[in-house]
Amino acid sequence: MSRTFITVVAVVSVLVAGGCASRPTGEDLTNSIIRAADADPSINLTNEEATCISERLLDAELSDTTLEGLAENFDQPKVLAAEQDRIEPLVTEAAIICAG
Repeated sequence: MSRTFITVVAVVSVLVAGGCASRPTGEDLTNSIIRAADADPSINLTNEEATCISERLLDAELSDTTLEGLAENFDQPKVLAAEQDRIEPLVTEAAIICAG
């Protein structure tokens, strides 16, 4: 096996692994929701409510990429274009159910 081939395989492996989003934990998503709520004085959200919203989003069959975007910045998430229109209704429904 040539040295060039091994180098190419290693570089491709790094690029593929680096481009894949990993599913965030419930705690990561909850913390992002809490940060977003804390930044808006008109929102009064408890940790239990944020956890409930997080759990509902994790169960909503969203891609790992979209969930990771929400976990990184709930206010301005980077999500898949194909799921963009699903986010607001899902968050609204979860907020109504969890925070009543």
